Amino acid sequence: MKTIIYPALIAIAFASSAFTFVSNGNLWKVTDNYSVKAVCSKFEGVFKGLKADINFDEANLAASTLSATIDATSINTGNGMRNKHAQQGLEADKYPTVKFVSSAITKTSSGYEATGKLTIKEVTKEIKLPFTFTKNAAGGVFVGKFSVRPADYNVKKAGTPDVFDLQLNVPVTK
Repeated sequence: MKTIIYPALIAIAFASSAFTFVSNGNLWKVTDNYSVKAVCSKFEGVFKGLKADINFDEANLAASTLSATIDATSINTGNGMRNKHAQQGLEADKYPTVKFVSSAITKTSSGYEATGKLTIKEVTKEIKLPFTFTKNAAGGVFVGKFSVRPADYNVKKAGTPDVFDLQLNVPVTK
């Protein structure tokens, strides 16, 4: 009888702790009203297809994580030729997603900073992504902006800007 009870108690304890982990109240869902913009002196483009796993707790930044991808094929600059040019530079047919995964989130004087890996094409580099988080009645909004040098990620198509800013405005709910 004891040989059945002990394994059953261990299984119940394990299942309970796993269920508690899944029910984390710090998970945020991205709403459809987000914007991901690439802005430079030559043009502005908008990306769609944002998918994100956001586990953010202002009181426990050590346990907070951000992971996101955007659809590289979705770039829209308002100009069909420029869209095609940008997709070719990103080799979006071969590398259809741009990805960011945080390794740490810290508090700064102006908000927060996520340190992590940004992958564009086959190149992954560590970056710092400064952002703010503002709670509201619907949930909250993450706003961030950082600069990217396309050549650092082997995006070298003629006419590609030397630098562009990636601007994020991501409303979330629980």
